[in-house]
Amino acid sequence: MKTLYCSVTLVFLVFATTTEHAEAQQGNAQDVKTAVRMAWDTYIDAFSAGRTDLVASDIYAAPSYQLGENGGTVRMRVSDIKAAFDDIHASLNEARYARSETDVATICVINLGTALLSAHFTRYRDDGTVLTRGASSYLFAKFKSDWRIVAIMGNPSGNLITCD
Repeated sequence: MKTLYCSVTLVFLVFATTTEHAEAQQGNAQDVKTAVRMAWDTYIDAFSAGRTDLVASDIYAAPSYQLGENGGTVRMRVSDIKAAFDDIHASLNEARYARSETDVATICVINLGTALLSAHFTRYRDDGTVLTRGASSYLFAKFKSDWRIVAIMGNPSGNLITCD
């Protein structure tokens, strides 16, 4: 009888602990999604404002990676990241770029320190007309208390990466 009681108690504790752990992970995953979305929104605001210094120093990690159809590029230092975004903005400014907006974003939590954000976005000219529409995916990682972009993957097909 004592063995049966111990077995039932053990099964109950395992079930309760497993359920509690799963609920805690779900809550933590939602916290990750919220934090990554906040980091993304900060990126879009800084990018739209032409703050390549903030993008390079506070939003992207160094090194970071740009992955595309022609392969990958590594940006080793903050200065490399800033120079790349300065070049992007020089080109956009010639086309009268004003701002970017997120049309839709999905966030897949890979683990509690890594997430993948996949987004459709629209870039607008200073007169409010559409300059371009695009899609990219961004690998975020948590560094101390900051979420930073460690890689961008261009997506010319426009397909978003979805979570299971």
